[in-house]
Amino acid sequence: MIDLTIIICLNYYPMITNADINKMKAIFATKDDLKSFATKDQLSSLNEKMNACFIEIIEFIGEVKSDIMKELSEFREEMRDINRASQATLNNHEVRIAHLELNKHR
Repeated sequence: MIDLTIIICLNYYPMITNADINKMKAIFATKDDLKSFATKDQLSSLNEKMNACFIEIIEFIGEVKSDIMKELSEFREEMRDINRASQATLNNHEVRIAHLELNKHR
């Protein structure tokens, strides 16, 4: 029986020390460390807010796109009118130049 007690004493493993706990704190997150992270509910709330903002942005882009398309359409019509007027003036000048050339040779 004494031999068995000596063997058990020789195989004794020490308990966890403060140094071991400090090493584990450096490796693993503590409760205090985890407090700085968002909870599941906070993430869900944030997700809902982001979805609402995203929908607002999409609607705003749609409105801006409509305004831009309207402006471009109006600009295109204005440019067509200017082009028609310029073409008419150019045609008028071509006719006058041709008439002057005919009268010059006479």
